[in-house]
Amino acid sequence: MAQATSGEKTITIDGQKYKVRTQINYQTGLGVQGTLSTTAPIRYVAQYLPQPSLLNPIPDWTNLGERDTTNPNNWIFTPVAGAGFQKALIANGPNSLTTSLDTATINALSKSAGVTKQQASQVLQVAPNVSSTVPAQIQPTAAAQAATAATAATDDISRAGSFAVKTGVDISPSIDSAVYRKEYAKGYPNNEYYYPIDLASNKQDRIKFTMKSNEGSTINTKFGEVNPFKRKEGTTITGSVTLPIQPSISDSNTVDWSGTSLNPVAAAAAGAALQLIRSDNAFQLNQNAAAIMSGVMKALRSKDAQNAMNIYFAQEAVGIQGLLSRTTGAVLNPNLELLFGGPTLRSFGFTFRLSPRELKEANAVREIIRFFKQGMAVKKGKSSAFLKSPNIFDIKYLAYDNNGALIEHPSINRIKTCALIGCDVDYTPDGTYMTFVDGSRTMTSYQLTLRFSELDPIYESDYGDNSPIPNSHIGY
Repeated sequence: MAQATSGEKTITIDGQKYKVRTQINYQTGLGVQGTLSTTAPIRYVAQYLPQPSLLNPIPDWTNLGERDTTNPNNWIFTPVAGAGFQKALIANGPNSLTTSLDTATINALSKSAGVTKQQASQVLQVAPNVSSTVPAQIQPTAAAQAATAATAATDDISRAGSFAVKTGVDISPSIDSAVYRKEYAKGYPNNEYYYPIDLASNKQDRIKFTMKSNEGSTINTKFGEVNPFKRKEGTTITGSVTLPIQPSISDSNTVDWSGTSLNPVAAAAAGAALQLIRSDNAFQLNQNAAAIMSGVMKALRSKDAQNAMNIYFAQEAVGIQGLLSRTTGAVLNPNLELLFGGPTLRSFGFTFRLSPRELKEANAVREIIRFFKQGMAVKKGKSSAFLKSPNIFDIKYLAYDNNGALIEHPSINRIKTCALIGCDVDYTPDGTYMTFVDGSRTMTSYQLTLRFSELDPIYESDYGDNSPIPNSHIGY
């Protein structure tokens, strides 16, 4: 597979001059003189013509788009080709840019492939003066088609942006796990573990743990969606654990704020780049580094300031730290400011002393520890290629109101759905090994330490949009 490159044409777009030419891949028949085939589109490339500058050497040729040889009206533009380029290339007429480039392409293909101009135009189907009596188009050979496909696969000129991308599509795959436990506390009243067991019959304030599978989130790819990530509702695992509220209760809500700087050079460069982006000529964004720096220097009126900037650019070019401060005793004003960096995730720790007093309570204590240990374990997928995440937990502080109804505690923080990231068990918290004389040799006491982390950060809307929390409640 060979390539023919046309002669260059100069064009002015948005006040800037460019050279434009075409490239096309082709194949000549093996051993058959004058046979020519191509399945590749004509590619239109451009080169910006900048003012001479040490910071802006001769730039590379940049892909503007392609034109189908079998359908001359079928254009595929890249994002680099702004409205000005597209208008110039699509325009028809004997004096248009495309007509001029078509003639140059036929000449280049004829010369490069060693065929007549009529044969070259016959293959391209773009010559404006080709007679309708010209023989039928030479069909691409199988070898040419294969070679063209290989060339397209390894082409070093990017075709990014040539394909239409549909946004707003939900990403919501699912991966099934192998068999996992879906029921706990079987045989206990209402499938609930209690410690101590008389907590089930009294109205003491309590903390309750329930568990469900984690199925991930549905992602809405539409840009600007208010809530693009919607957590899928997991399968509720039957069974729960209710324990007394521990003596020490605390939470910590934090937000990421950090000091960030923006010196005058960076600010000027950003402003110039933004101006180029808004100009609908993305081509210039890769070419105008020199113009940006020149604008910064012009903004500095005094000679001393310009000399200082020269030193600054020199230190940045070679990676020297502190050259400006060392030589002038000054630095660029960093304009340091505390800026919002994003939300954070809260963590919670709980420690419970479980000391069974009878056989029934001993059984419950062992199964409560098993509830957390097994629930936080990683699941195997049905395929060995995947692992499923452990179960996730809902945690609620509960109390009875004056009417005897069980409610979320209004004076303690609420907690979002959490992952159990740590479960520590001390089997001899009293410092000695001691068991009951029962069939399971239950330890006389256990200390259970649980470490949870919320899956989602806290947002202001969590206090009122979807599930309003009374103002008299602390909330999250």
